[in-house]
Amino acid sequence: MGHAASVLKNDKPIFELNSKNPLLAEMGILGSMELLDVMGDDLSIVNAARVSYAGESMEFDPKDKKLIKFLAKHKHWTPFEQNSLKFRVKCPIYIARQWMKHRCWVFNEISARYTIFDNTIYQPEDFRKQATKNKQASDADEGEINQKAAAKIYQESTQAAIDAYNKLLEMGVCREQARGVLPVGSHTEFITTVNLRNFMHWYYLRAPKDAQWEIQQYAHAALELVKQKFPIAIECFEELRDEMQEEAAMLQAQKEALKAVKNN
Repeated sequence: MGHAASVLKNDKPIFELNSKNPLLAEMGILGSMELLDVMGDDLSIVNAARVSYAGESMEFDPKDKKLIKFLAKHKHWTPFEQNSLKFRVKCPIYIARQWMKHRCWVFNEISARYTIFDNTIYQPEDFRKQATKNKQASDADEGEINQKAAAKIYQESTQAAIDAYNKLLEMGVCREQARGVLPVGSHTEFITTVNLRNFMHWYYLRAPKDAQWEIQQYAHAALELVKQKFPIAIECFEELRDEMQEEAAMLQAQKEALKAVKNN
């Protein structure tokens, strides 16, 4: 018999760094993410840029942060693309499929043809309602959904799928056909590699509140893992993100003020 457990949801990212391996972020039944390997560091970004002037630094200097931020602000991306990150991820299949739309990442995924399903299916603790203004988004439930009834239907369905899968294997059905009864909430695992620039592009798309909540958790966890290896570069990206958000907020306020003046 398998199981379909739950993971607590709240306003803060749910990942926890493993006490013995700080490069492993654990997210309960939702899954996990581990930074396996890294090529480069903050200094390598600086040296990739300085080669244009036949320059090279042996040690990272505090003033080099200004160079990294300048490169990112003015979209000089190639020094960031010289650095790569390799992760091992466990997540629901439907999150993996969203992830794999990012063609700049390279993936190798576990195969249910070659391995037996581990009988774990992600079951959310809170069910969200369909957003009315955005067809691909969801909103927090405000009492419209019978959460207990929805959880019962979800769990019974996933358990029935697990039981059917195991029964088909017992009957001698091959794995590549038996897997057809499993839902997209089933866990998959993959190893994936991406350069630092494309990682940050992915983060900016998958971390905001309008992204699916589940993949937001992987984006937040990934940033914390990468920050351990590229602390200055990530700090610069975060500063630029905050500055752009402030600028956008100011522009929006100006537009609303002008509109109010015209209406009067």
